[in-house]
Amino acid sequence: MKKIVLTMIMVFAAVSVNAQNKALAKFFDKYAADPSFTHINISGKMFEMIGSLEMDNAEEQQMISESLGKIQSVQVLVKEKNVNGPEMYDEAFSLIKSQNFDELMSVREEENDVKIMIQEKDNKINDLIVLVGGENEFVLLNIRGNGIDLNMLYKLSSKMGMKGFEQFEMLEKSRKGN
Repeated sequence: MKKIVLTMIMVFAAVSVNAQNKALAKFFDKYAADPSFTHINISGKMFEMIGSLEMDNAEEQQMISESLGKIQSVQVLVKEKNVNGPEMYDEAFSLIKSQNFDELMSVREEENDVKIMIQEKDNKINDLIVLVGGENEFVLLNIRGNGIDLNMLYKLSSKMGMKGFEQFEMLEKSRKGN
């Protein structure tokens, strides 16, 4: 009997996770074909390839391997002109909030709303979403992986001169402090 119950729980969990993935995938698919949106999809294979590149510095090599090796995919959907950003933000947020994401940070600045949310299991981040909606701007970023380390992403982005990851260092410190 225990085996049957355990099997049923595992099947339910797998179906639940799959349904969550499909809901977000449908949102991306709905707008990805629209030429007025910028859609970026980076597969896990690309991160594997980047992670296997040889670096001159052993510390950088380890940092890249550890952080990028855990990422399975990155999807970005952006529209900056002729968009009702608050409406798209609300549409995406209603979908995301039904999927058991935990909010890490929420910012309202002038006309922009920003939310950073995660799904985690055993204190490892498996899904990271950044959602931005403003008067003439909409951005949805989804990073999927297995044990994504925000602090490592921040350090890597700093080394590579990438902007926009500054908040992740603060988030990682606050998560570890709890």
